[in-house]
Amino acid sequence: MGMLERCLMMPGAAHHQGNLSLDEYAERWSASHGGQAITSFQAFALSHKGKATSDVQYNPEDHPSAYSNPTAYRSLSSYSEVAKEVHGPDIDPSTHDVDGEVVMRVGGGKKHGRYYLGDSTLDMASTPTLSQIRARRTSDGPTIRSRPTTAHLATQALEVQLKNERKKWEELEARVAEQQR
Repeated sequence: MGMLERCLMMPGAAHHQGNLSLDEYAERWSASHGGQAITSFQAFALSHKGKATSDVQYNPEDHPSAYSNPTAYRSLSSYSEVAKEVHGPDIDPSTHDVDGEVVMRVGGGKKHGRYYLGDSTLDMASTPTLSQIRARRTSDGPTIRSRPTTAHLATQALEVQLKNERKKWEELEARVAEQQR
């Protein structure tokens, strides 16, 4: 499957950063919001919510519908979960730049030469390889997750759709039964 076909299968826009890197998006967002600085994590999140010049804010309580693409929400949620495993439950990932080790753990390493999240913000020289992470991992340490496949994500989406359809059908049946009484 080619790039065009994969893009056409996406449920929404990939992001709103245009041809800007995440660092450039963060700079433009900061300039448009009175010099307020944001982390690369926040830049990733905001680039999937709106243009840098728009009035978008990061809120960890946002639902998937707040993002242009549900994949961005999944990436942020997964990253946050693993960041808490690696750095402790009290960490707020949005207050720190994207951590290369966490990205490697959450994305199961680099796939096709790209990191799972924040690819342009990570320094390849200082980001440990998956082999290095595995070598120093203890049995009770943070997990290394495999990156979800397109087929897995499509299956999840179909399951949600099926659940919603069943719920609608049950509500319709209940209304019909109520009317027949």
